[in-house]
Amino acid sequence: MISGSHNPSHHNGLTYHARKAADVASEELMGESLQELKRLAQKLEMAVPSIIPDGKITKFDPSQEYIDYIASRIKIGRPLKIVLDTGNGACGYLPQKVFERLGCRVETMYGDFDGTFPHHLPDPYVEANRKDLEKRVLESGADMGFIYDTDGDRVGIIDKRGRAANGDDTLLVLARQAVAQKNGLVVHCMRASKAFIDDMKQLGATTMFSVSHHNAIRDNVKKFNAVFGGEITFHYAFPQDYYLVDDAIFASIKLAQVAADKPDFAVYIDSLPHYCASPELNVACADDIKFGIIADLQNYLRKNNYDFIDVDGARINFKNGWALARCSNTAPIIKCKFEGETPEALREIEEKAVAIFKEVGIPISETDCKTLGLK
Repeated sequence: MISGSHNPSHHNGLTYHARKAADVASEELMGESLQELKRLAQKLEMAVPSIIPDGKITKFDPSQEYIDYIASRIKIGRPLKIVLDTGNGACGYLPQKVFERLGCRVETMYGDFDGTFPHHLPDPYVEANRKDLEKRVLESGADMGFIYDTDGDRVGIIDKRGRAANGDDTLLVLARQAVAQKNGLVVHCMRASKAFIDDMKQLGATTMFSVSHHNAIRDNVKKFNAVFGGEITFHYAFPQDYYLVDDAIFASIKLAQVAADKPDFAVYIDSLPHYCASPELNVACADDIKFGIIADLQNYLRKNNYDFIDVDGARINFKNGWALARCSNTAPIIKCKFEGETPEALREIEEKAVAIFKEVGIPISETDCKTLGLK
């Protein structure tokens, strides 16, 4: 599939699929497989066009088959009024057709395909991209809204009050739904809130940290027979109900299911447990040194007997919260995040963790400190 995912329009790339996922996409093979594909592509750049064999173009529209399959797998308890923002991305008007088949009243914003993204970049994780949908949900009196990313593997939700549910809230809503169907293991990313983990434990579920990448989440869901997997960046896996693929349309229908079963979905979102979290810091750090710095951080924490999780970077466990530093998968960045059970705990954790991060060479700037409100 030709896709730049949620990146700006001047980016592009190729996503590879195979009948057996392990052929291309498994976490164990992904790195070497992609490097081999890179080497082959570089060879093709030097090839004379005449020696490249002719290809074949096949036109195939699976939309109706997809709609029929989804409708056979899932129902919504009552008709909802929904506004969709597909951001001129690949989802187009397909989500509307699915929701209408399930009995909902639907309006789609920016449903025409346009790779220049004239209205906003289709990345539901960025607050600025949600503004148009938030406004339209309020204007139309809709029950909720959904915003999809460019290639249709992530979805954000807007409640009837025009407010976006954050990644931890959405993860918890769907995890609770999955655990209610069958209790078991829930796989989640390194940035998941302690409130999420504590809630799952209260429900009797087991939680497992995973490398923060949707391929890794899906691999662990399959490997450990989990009942659900997800990331706070709106990627989800529903092994009890669906294929192991992060289909944003299916995820939005699962969220609509929950909303239809609640007297007031906005009130339900407000009732979810919350701790105090910092804005995530994207600390600029060159690709050729960022992994070494994180390795130094892990060594420092081991040497000084800190309680931490090293699945992906280092998540340091403090008495009333945690701090995380990990390398971005897609950019020359080290991502840092902090959470405390109270504002006072958060401030203490930020101060302690930033001092450690600086000690091992994470180039946290004065601007980064100001973002956290630190001197």
